[in-house]
Amino acid sequence: MLLIKFRKVGTFAYISYLDCRDVIIQTIKRAGIEFSYSQGFNPHELVYFTPPTSLGIESFCEYAYIVTDYNDIDNFVLKFNELSPKGLKVDWVKNIDKKPNFYDLIDCAKYIIKLSKPLQVDFSKIDLVGDDLEFADKVFNISYIDNEIHCVLACGQKNNLKPSKLISHLQTIENFEVIKIIKTNLYNFKDKNNLIDIDMLL
Repeated sequence: MLLIKFRKVGTFAYISYLDCRDVIIQTIKRAGIEFSYSQGFNPHELVYFTPPTSLGIESFCEYAYIVTDYNDIDNFVLKFNELSPKGLKVDWVKNIDKKPNFYDLIDCAKYIIKLSKPLQVDFSKIDLVGDDLEFADKVFNISYIDNEIHCVLACGQKNNLKPSKLISHLQTIENFEVIKIIKTNLYNFKDKNNLIDIDMLL
């Protein structure tokens, strides 16, 4: 059984969740790596993904769990990355014994929002909750660094805030143009000051 961490960047960020799943499965098959299959009348490959990233957002922190007897992790990375389309790359693979529950583990994600020009307003000093109660318990932190908005937003099963919703609100305070959005990390948390990178828990 394998856990893989992969990234979707460039034009591949515009590939839908289901199409991305199909591409990954086909790439693994082309590499000669066999899956285990479900039982029943319509057997399918036993592969499970983290919750989908919104279309158009690049991501450095996508994960998939694959039920397979294949365990040559170094060869897996080489084979996959040789055959995968541009913009899709596996960063690492490891053997695991137990299926991770992605939906229980993931509480929030860090995003970098790259802007076309410098801002005049320091969004980190704005009371977002006072502006809109929908942001309560969904914006963990926000800062402005080198012409980029860095923010950690809820993205778990119980609580979720899409970056587009936050961006739309901030654009009512100061007009700006977004060049791209990148999801860089996924976290589990005990509180807003104690975020644990998912890599540490998988």
